[in-house]
Amino acid sequence: MSFTIQVNNTPIEVQEGEILLNTLRRNGIKIPTLCYMPGFTPSGACRLCVVEVEGKRDLVTSCAYPVEPGMVVKTNSTRVNKAKKSLVEMLLSNHPDDCLYCERNGNCELQWLAEEMNIKERKYFSHKKTEKRDHSSPSVYRDPAKCILCNRCVRICEEVQLVTAIEFISRGNKTTVNSAFNKGLNISSCINCGQCIMVCPTGALVDISHIEKVQTAIESTKKYPVAFLSPAFVASVADHFNIKTSDQPAGYIISALRTMGFRKVYDQGWANDLNVYLEAKLLIERSTRKLVTPMLSSCCPAWIKYAEEFSPEIITDISIAKSPQQLMGYLVKNEGNAEADNESRQLYTVSLMACVANKFEASREENTRKGVSEIDATLTVREFIKMLRSYGINITRLEPAQPDSPFNISSAAGYQMSYTGGKAEAIALQLNQIINGDRKTGFKFTPPKNPGSKKEVKIKIGKQEFGFAWVSGIAEAQKYLDLLKAEKRNDIHFVEIMACQGGCAGGGGQPIFYFQDKHRTRKKISQELEKNTKIRNSAENIQMIEFVKSKYDSKENLSRLHTHFKKRDVLK
Repeated sequence: MSFTIQVNNTPIEVQEGEILLNTLRRNGIKIPTLCYMPGFTPSGACRLCVVEVEGKRDLVTSCAYPVEPGMVVKTNSTRVNKAKKSLVEMLLSNHPDDCLYCERNGNCELQWLAEEMNIKERKYFSHKKTEKRDHSSPSVYRDPAKCILCNRCVRICEEVQLVTAIEFISRGNKTTVNSAFNKGLNISSCINCGQCIMVCPTGALVDISHIEKVQTAIESTKKYPVAFLSPAFVASVADHFNIKTSDQPAGYIISALRTMGFRKVYDQGWANDLNVYLEAKLLIERSTRKLVTPMLSSCCPAWIKYAEEFSPEIITDISIAKSPQQLMGYLVKNEGNAEADNESRQLYTVSLMACVANKFEASREENTRKGVSEIDATLTVREFIKMLRSYGINITRLEPAQPDSPFNISSAAGYQMSYTGGKAEAIALQLNQIINGDRKTGFKFTPPKNPGSKKEVKIKIGKQEFGFAWVSGIAEAQKYLDLLKAEKRNDIHFVEIMACQGGCAGGGGQPIFYFQDKHRTRKKISQELEKNTKIRNSAENIQMIEFVKSKYDSKENLSRLHTHFKKRDVLK
């Protein structure tokens, strides 16, 4: 049922049960919030969304108040404006005065609010927070002094990722957000997904920066810097700089990296193809053994860490194929580089990813040989954009370049793996090629159109029907795995799991935007880049197939491209 309410002397049609904040925003009325997140039960904690409702003595929090027939609302009255301004002034009372040095300077919601409300001086004074900064994690840096207790990081960590690595501690004016027992994030249950960074309105949570050490390696006469360009990274940069997909966005990035000083730039899509090939082989092996449980994907390091901590019983079902980042690092470090050897320089590998969990993955013991990591540094999309500014590079003014051989050819599978469901399709295509070869069998992979983050597809390949499923977000993944176990289903053979909503397109290393559905835009860009890729699937990447057959033909050699996982005991 619909009815009309009055907002700022203007009639607005609303639906019964609709929340007032959504009504106002839908009609173009800007209402500030700090604690509110779409899709979450509103808490009304920050109270910045207050409005004046005729007949109500107190101001009303619009994020938690449903519309009512005959309602008369004022969103910009003197009383409302004074209340909101006072709230922001109180938040600033104990906030650090280090905006010039803050990671979020210019992209801070608290800074925006102070400017919009014309706050020119400090009116309230309070003791500064004295909690120590936490830089123990390989991926996430936490500065409690900048925390405004908005609750967004706590809720995303608890309700979406099921990790609860950070939580409210103490009460009253002594309330803080901290990890278990006030210990560092490195020994907490944190899975390094970086989703807390994406929702933090200030600089209380940022990623551990690798910019300085990468720049040092570039300038060093003893290092030979090599970059790996992830397809998901390409889609994000194209989106950020509005580069048309038909204009070779990867070429601009490669040219920018060489301008910075990287000696080689490889296409990590090559390793994506290899990862798909390896997992398809493993899936066939599991099918031969007639295992009842499905094989789970291993390319998302945040999901892997979650499984090791909270569901160690499923570790045996996780694919043992190295992730694309680690495959590329292993191959480059072990295959060597003649130019680096001739110049007596040490290879320094840098991956460019859309995820902060890849920083953690590079530090894993399994990915280190004789004290040398396969990946020396990881740059997120945010860090790359900062480096462009630091070097004074206008990326769209550069001449597009091509990646270096031997890892310079990739299929559309790399871009497919940039969003949830894409890898499942790539695995299915590879599986069909292995089983049926080039025979025309009417194979068709059609994703279902049902809403939600969990989807399933069943396809007959050869004489067997294979079930593929994909899900994003840890909460949804855990729910789906529990459902498969409870129903004792054996019709699903492969499950693609991504820790972040929408997959890498919504990764924790992406540019921070106020809009929560940005991953859908990046998915569309990835799909457009797929169409512009000449090689349609990993099975058609002859360069990759021949490379594997020539160097990793035996089972023993192939095992070098595999890894292992184990149970982790952490503070919870």
